[in-house]
Amino acid sequence: MPIRRIENAISCCELHIRITDNGDPKVLEIHSYLVYSVVLIIISEYEVLIERLFAERANNCGDEHIASYVRKQLNRKFRSPDISKINQTLGDLGQDYLDTFKSAIENTEFHAAWDNIMRARHAIVHKQGTCNLTFNELITSYQKTKQLLTELVKVLGLADTIDIYLNRVR
Repeated sequence: MPIRRIENAISCCELHIRITDNGDPKVLEIHSYLVYSVVLIIISEYEVLIERLFAERANNCGDEHIASYVRKQLNRKFRSPDISKINQTLGDLGQDYLDTFKSAIENTEFHAAWDNIMRARHAIVHKQGTCNLTFNELITSYQKTKQLLTELVKVLGLADTIDIYLNRVR
């Protein structure tokens, strides 16, 4: 499940790190700023993707008025896409959606990875705590979070068309 903007940012940063990694403290500081940037790009892309997934599920109901209402309710809801907001929205759609999603993600490494990236985002944006992720840890967490998105796609019944949603994120 590649998301082009995130993958491009990671590739550029990896290249920069390979070229500049010489142990110089100033270079290490620049690497931390690269982590901050990639964290924000990941969250930004996830905000859009999650909103679009829920909107597409609403579109699939076949009633344009209901779909329009749901899209308006979703507008900006996932500006900080923590799992509680996803759970709340799934629960609003139906307890079975919520139960299925929770059973798929609770106490998993991809749930922990999602929380790691969200904590990093809060540390960067709201100065709540510190962002202690290295670039390699961030990439590992990012790779794991894609499984959480896959579970969301499955619960919403959109698994057959995930590439369409990913392409719309661009």
